[in-house]
Amino acid sequence: MNNEREINALIQLLDDNDQEIFKHVQTKLISFGTEVIPSLEEAWSAEINPVTHERLEEIIHRIQFDSLVKEWKLWLSNEPDNLLLGAFLISKYYYPDIVFEEVEKKMAKLKQSVWLELNYNQTALEQIQIFNQVFYNYHDFKGDQTPVSFHDFCLNNVLDFKHGNAVSIGIIYQVLANQLNLPVYGVPLTQHYVLAFCKKVIFDFQLEKELDRQVMFYINPINRGSIFSRNEIKDYLEKMQVNQSPEFFSPASVEMIIREMLAYLITLHRNASEFDKADELTYLRGLFES
Repeated sequence: MNNEREINALIQLLDDNDQEIFKHVQTKLISFGTEVIPSLEEAWSAEINPVTHERLEEIIHRIQFDSLVKEWKLWLSNEPDNLLLGAFLISKYYYPDIVFEEVEKKMAKLKQSVWLELNYNQTALEQIQIFNQVFYNYHDFKGDQTPVSFHDFCLNNVLDFKHGNAVSIGIIYQVLANQLNLPVYGVPLTQHYVLAFCKKVIFDFQLEKELDRQVMFYINPINRGSIFSRNEIKDYLEKMQVNQSPEFFSPASVEMIIREMLAYLITLHRNASEFDKADELTYLRGLFES
């Protein structure tokens, strides 16, 4: 960077006890944006005192979060129906260096392997059986219903290790199915997440009437894609003592899915007393309203 000398001088001031000086240095470093991160990371890896180390971490995270907010707003403005990108941006909160094109490449390989086996002349049920055979048996994707870590929500981790939770596995399943012109959509349930195979492709969830009537059958993304009916959702809701609202039977929009994913993560961090992370994710969730 052209400002390398100035940046190094600012880094040297990070251990100053004067809070006014620190705030000035912090504001100035943040103003450089993501370009300054390599210099900050180099300083962070050096032998420095704990105060400087902590302040560098704080500044790096602030720059990365500000950058993520800009990407989030861009996604909402330009591609709000891009489920893969929305889920990727949540993953990027935890892994700021991941690249969307790398995720797309991995998804493209999965799509190719399913497409080679798929026969569009078959029934919906037969198509899903083939999809499941490739996705679960050949690629060995597995999942757990109860999230135990934020890692289980991150697409990069799920694609690398073939393990996630109902939401992350379900999103990958849905994106692949949609890329193959299969009308599969997410259905967020209380403490669970399933998929619905519909009679047709749904282009606008707000304009489509009686969405639940479009569903042919449901798919459990963490039970090797097992098929089940509306009655089993009713039984589940009764056990959970939850009212049987229409949204628990209807395919959800991308916004609803990403909101639900964020809600899971916010609760996860609050339960772990990680309130800063919960607040930042709450801020991202609030951008849907702005």
